[in-house]
Amino acid sequence: MSDNKPTGPTVIMKGGTSSSKYDKEVRLREADAKRRRDLEARRFAAVRNSHKSQQPTTARMGSHSLINQSSPRLVLYYLNKDGSVRQECKSEITMIGGPTPGEMDTIFALVCPACLARGVPQGEAQIMVRNSHRKFDIDDRKKGVVVLRDPFTGAPDPVIVCGTVTVHDTIRCSNYNCNWAVKIGDSKVREA
Repeated sequence: MSDNKPTGPTVIMKGGTSSSKYDKEVRLREADAKRRRDLEARRFAAVRNSHKSQQPTTARMGSHSLINQSSPRLVLYYLNKDGSVRQECKSEITMIGGPTPGEMDTIFALVCPACLARGVPQGEAQIMVRNSHRKFDIDDRKKGVVVLRDPFTGAPDPVIVCGTVTVHDTIRCSNYNCNWAVKIGDSKVREA
């Protein structure tokens, strides 16, 4: 018999603490993601610098993701309680396999600022919003270029947006000890 015995259901208590096993799993996933990002960065650096050497170097994409600067994007405006914009965030829209074979589903991501404030790694603080789970609409009448400011340098950062998004349901963060919930209308993220 294997050591992988079935366990009971996981109970998440709001305001409680996460288990050390869960915390260890989060740290391991984040370390693995960092290792893979570093590997890809070294591969791209090798290709960038290959013109300096005599031997040609080739590279291939290590990911099937085809998202680049010209991919459809949204700009999400995180609002304060008084309605002023606290933060502007870019989000890509992409298609993934749908709930039934052969079907495609539209998806976009947003980040939970409450989790980030608690020190949760950004990769674990992302919320994926699938159109099949939380119905949303893109208003493409508002597509065009939005110029954001780079948060580190202050330089202009133009973003080609495919429009604004409105989600027809409340979005909730599913991480341990997080009760962050929002409504999104016209790409404005308001706490619910």
